Amino acid sequence: MSERSMKRLMKGAAWLTVASLISKILSAVYRVPFQNMVGDVGFYIFQQVYPIYGIAMTLALGGFPVVISKMLAEAEGDLRRQQIIMRAVFRMIRIVSIAIFVFLFLFADIIAMMMGDAALSELIRVISFVFLLMPYLAFMRGFFQSTGEMIPTAISQTIEQIIRVVIILLGAGLALNMGLDLYDAGAMAMSGAIFGGVSGIFVLRHFYNKRLALGQGLQPAVFAEKQEKVGIGRDFLRQSMAICVVSSMLILFQLVDSFQVYRLMSDSGIPDFIAKSLKGIYDRGQPILQLGLVLSTGLALALVPMITAARVQGQQKELKRSILLAIKITLILSSAETVGLIVIMRPLNQMLFQTPDGTFVLQLFMPAVFLSSLIIMLSSILQGFGKIIVPAVGVGIGLVVKWIAGSILIPPYATVGASISTCIGLVIILLICYASLKQTIRVPFVEKNMLFRLVAALILMAIVPCLIEWLAPFETRLGSAFQAIISALIGGGIFLVFALRYKLLGPKDFVFLPFGSKLLALSKLVARK
Repeated sequence: MSERSMKRLMKGAAWLTVASLISKILSAVYRVPFQNMVGDVGFYIFQQVYPIYGIAMTLALGGFPVVISKMLAEAEGDLRRQQIIMRAVFRMIRIVSIAIFVFLFLFADIIAMMMGDAALSELIRVISFVFLLMPYLAFMRGFFQSTGEMIPTAISQTIEQIIRVVIILLGAGLALNMGLDLYDAGAMAMSGAIFGGVSGIFVLRHFYNKRLALGQGLQPAVFAEKQEKVGIGRDFLRQSMAICVVSSMLILFQLVDSFQVYRLMSDSGIPDFIAKSLKGIYDRGQPILQLGLVLSTGLALALVPMITAARVQGQQKELKRSILLAIKITLILSSAETVGLIVIMRPLNQMLFQTPDGTFVLQLFMPAVFLSSLIIMLSSILQGFGKIIVPAVGVGIGLVVKWIAGSILIPPYATVGASISTCIGLVIILLICYASLKQTIRVPFVEKNMLFRLVAALILMAIVPCLIEWLAPFETRLGSAFQAIISALIGGGIFLVFALRYKLLGPKDFVFLPFGSKLLALSKLVARK
C-alpha cells in the first residue's frame, strides 16, 4: 500500500472512530432524559425492545459493511468480479432483512408473550420496519469503505443517531402530553429508529450520486452467470455473522435479559408493576455501561491498526510491544472506570435517574465495564490475526452460561441475580478470548509488578469517595450531583497522580497516546515532586 493510500485510510479510520464515539455517547446520554420523562416502567418498556434495534444497527454498521468492503477490496482491479460480488451480496442482505422483518412482524405477539408482556407486541412491530432499511444502509457503507472513503459512513451514522435521539425524546414527550399510555409513548419513541435510518440512507445516497456524476460508481452485475455467483452469498453471511456476534455482544446480553428478567420475576410472585419497575431500574446500568466503555475501548482500539500493520509486515518485536501496550491501557482505564463507578454509584444514580433506587444492583453490574473492555480489546486483536470465529464462539458460550445462571439466580434474587449472571457470562467470554490469544502469541500479557501498583492506585482512588459517602452523603438530587462530580474529580486525580508517580505506563508507552508528550512531561514532574 502506498504512503498516500495509507494516510487516506488512517484519516478515514479517524473519521469513523470519531463518529462511532459520538454515536455511543448520544446513545447513552439520551436515555437519561428519556428515563426522567417516562419513569422506570416506561424505561423498562423501551429497553425490552431496544436490543432488536441494536441488532439491526450492528448488522447495518458493523458486520455487513465490513465484510462487503473486505470482499470488494480483495477483488480490486477486477471490475467484473466486483459487480458480481455486489449483486450476490445485495441479494443475500435483502433476503435476510425481509426474512427478519416478516418474522418479527408476524410473530410479534408470540415474542412479546415470551418476554412475559403481551403489550410489547406493538413496539416490536414498529421496530421490525428498521430491518427493511438495512440492505441500503449496509450496502452503501460497505461500498464506500471498500474504496477507503469513510466520511460518508461517518456523517450518515452521526446524522442517523441525532435524528433518532430527537424523535425519541419528542415522540415520548408528545405521547405523554396527549395522554397516551407508556406503551404508546414507547412505540412513538421507537419510530425514531425508522426516521433515523431513512435520513442515513438519504445522506449515503447523496454521496453515491456525487460518485456517479464523476463516473466513479459501481453498479451490480445483472448478468452474472450462476456458476460465477456460487458461494459468494454464503461466504459473505458466514463472515458477517462471526463479526456481528462479537460486535453485538452487549446487545445480545440485553436481549437475554429482555426474555428472562421481567418474566422470571413475575413468575416468582413479584407483582407486575413492581417487576416492571425493578427491570427499569436494572436497565439504568446500560447507559452507564456504554459511557464507561467509550473511553477505555476508544483509546485502546486506536492501537489495533498499529497491531495489524506490525503483524502484516512481520515485525514481531513491534507486534508484541503493541499488543502488550493495548492490553495494559485497557486494563488500567477499565479498572479505574469500574472501581470509580462503583464507589460513586449512589450519588451518580440519583443525579442521573432522580432516585438512588437499585444502587446495589448497579454496583454489581459495573464489573461489566472492566470485562467488556478487555473482551473487546482481545477479540479485536484476535480478529487482526484472522481468528474471527473464536470470539464469536466465546460470545455464544457466554450467552448460554448467562441464560443458565439467570434461570438459577433471578427467581430467588431478582435483579441482583441478573447482574451477577451478566458478569459470569462475560467472564467466560474473556477466558476463552484470553486462552486463544495466549496460544496465538506467547508473551506475558500482564506484569505482576504493574498489577500490584494498579491495585494500590485503585484502593487509594476509592478512599476519598467512600469517606464522603460514609461521613457526609448528600440526600437531594442536586446535592448528589455535586457529590458525584467532586468524588469523581478527587478520586480520578488521586489515581492519575499515583499512576504517573509510580509509572503504570512507561516512557515508551506515552509515544502512542494522545497528548503523549504532555503526559510524559507531567509524569516526570510528578516523579520529581
